[in-house]
Amino acid sequence: MGRHRAVAFRAIVQGGHQPWLVLLPFDPVSQWSTPARPLWKCGHGHRVRGSLNGRDFHGAVVERGGAFWLQLEEAAGVDPGQSVDVLIEPEEG
Repeated sequence: MGRHRAVAFRAIVQGGHQPWLVLLPFDPVSQWSTPARPLWKCGHGHRVRGSLNGRDFHGAVVERGGAFWLQLEEAAGVDPGQSVDVLIEPEEG
């Protein structure tokens, strides 16, 4: 992975809404010394890459309700309620 240090953790996929979410156990701004950037018209966060249970993905981390969440699409190959091994780092550029 890139010049930033990747972060590994285990978490439960939260369902009941789209996209599905995984709670991050850290603050990405502090961990990566990288401010949030515009992701879409009305949102900011971090574009990330990594793996879920060993399967590569690209996604986004956003702040909601004072916590940071990794957003997952159904195509991520995981189900709500499932425990997943996550490895993420910010994408460059």
